[in-house]
Amino acid sequence: MFDTIRQLERLKTIAVILARNGFDDIVSAMGVEKYIRYTLPKHQPRQPKSRSERIRETVEDLGPTFIKMAQILSTRPDLIPLELTDEFSKLQDRVKPLPFTEIRPLFMEEFGKDVDALFDGELTLIASASLGQVYRGRLKSGDEVAIKILKPGVREMIHSDIAIMKKIASLLEDKLHSYGIDSPSAIVDEFEKTIKKELDFTLEALNLKRFAKNFEGDDRIFVPRLYEALSTRMIMTMEYVEGIKVSEIQKLREAEIDPAEIAEKGFDLICKQIFEHRFFHGDPHPGNIFVLSDGRIAFVDFGMMGSIGESDRRYFVDMIYYIVKQEEEKAALCILKLAKVQNDNLDTDAFAKDMGDVVRTYFYGSLKDINIKNLLDDMITLMSRYRVYFRENNYLLTKSLITIEGVGKALDPDFNAAESIKPFVMRFYRENFSIGAFFSRASEVPKEVGDFLMQFPEDIKTIVDKIKTGNLKIEFQHMGLEALEESIEKSANRLSIAVIIAALLIGSSMLLLAQIPPLFFGVPVIGLAGFVLAALMGTVLIHSIYKKGRL
Repeated sequence: MFDTIRQLERLKTIAVILARNGFDDIVSAMGVEKYIRYTLPKHQPRQPKSRSERIRETVEDLGPTFIKMAQILSTRPDLIPLELTDEFSKLQDRVKPLPFTEIRPLFMEEFGKDVDALFDGELTLIASASLGQVYRGRLKSGDEVAIKILKPGVREMIHSDIAIMKKIASLLEDKLHSYGIDSPSAIVDEFEKTIKKELDFTLEALNLKRFAKNFEGDDRIFVPRLYEALSTRMIMTMEYVEGIKVSEIQKLREAEIDPAEIAEKGFDLICKQIFEHRFFHGDPHPGNIFVLSDGRIAFVDFGMMGSIGESDRRYFVDMIYYIVKQEEEKAALCILKLAKVQNDNLDTDAFAKDMGDVVRTYFYGSLKDINIKNLLDDMITLMSRYRVYFRENNYLLTKSLITIEGVGKALDPDFNAAESIKPFVMRFYRENFSIGAFFSRASEVPKEVGDFLMQFPEDIKTIVDKIKTGNLKIEFQHMGLEALEESIEKSANRLSIAVIIAALLIGSSMLLLAQIPPLFFGVPVIGLAGFVLAALMGTVLIHSIYKKGRL
């Protein structure tokens, strides 16, 4: 199953780390003794910690690929328990940077030119993560740029680790229910699908271009320019953002920028991304948001972006609208429309009532006292109990709102996201569901609808003509009647057997009275045989009816 010595060595390392952190049961479930021989370490006495904390520490010990997977899973409570998503959200993706001598050859491979021919002066490292490193540089034109570089060999490392993960997941399939995990293989498949997007900077470049187009003409935001000629799958070059991190509140005040105003502006920009553009920044943490000297806000790192469909946007707006209006059970029904239900026997009324109780708890007091993070956390906890889960991008949306609310509260302790989102939702209703909006969208009716309306009279005429000539044929296909058919057939069979038994009894009685030979001790043999056969058939019939419990 494990094809190479490298995979076997990696398996050994994983088993040792698991055992060291107290997960001997997982090592035993993997059955690693079939593949490797080694001695498990005795785990050292340590401070008592929750199982979720120990899992997070284990992930950190396992290295960059596992850390990246855990970070992705932090937005997927449909795949792992909620307490794990909270722990995984604490993981930091900081690793020792590679020396520039190992990075330098990439420029020749990607552009056919040495780095000195592309940039003026040396590049300065400003950030390092498991997948890439970011440098600050200057173009020959004098433009200040940020250069994001995928580390050499990182694709091969990720693919190799995923191959091992898949094999370990197959060993642990159906063995992690006690950890709240139904399918380890599904987790690895989801990670593989997501990580592929982060290993190709052309996708991030497309995200940046789309984001810039959405905010054309909005003077509240600064979107860095993409230098397409200096961007490939491995390297992405964009305009350098000269600003203050949104978390550096003292520097904002020194620059005479009001943190409270930035909190409101940043939250409104996220709402605009979600409810107008339907394309939003999926990770708006403080390190990804800068404030320029003129007060404009700049988002950076467009690797994790989310998008929602038109119908989901409507359901989200409806949900928030009903929550604000304190129509809790209607809000609960909107949640079901945003979710995938993994419970075949979901009691919709009970779910709506319990969700209504959760929402009602937060709306007893003033809207300004509501904490969106706590509300959404409690909602998601209840949903998990009913095995109802937001779809993937909808979880990313809730995470984005929760994150930006946290940023807002750090900037302004009096900031309240619930108060800020209410006028936005009401404005959305006014703009999208007014009579004027209805008529303005009339020209957007799809061609198929127009074709249907044009063809409808002709189709009706054809149907009427066929009725007149007696050529109209309607085919019916029954659904779900198989059980009734089977029941009727069995009843008919039993009735037939009962008639045969009655005939045998009557015929045999007549033979006995007529003393028709051959005789056995003066009893007609054929008549006796008829009684025996009738008795046997009657016994079988009674047993069959008794077995079905319908005697």
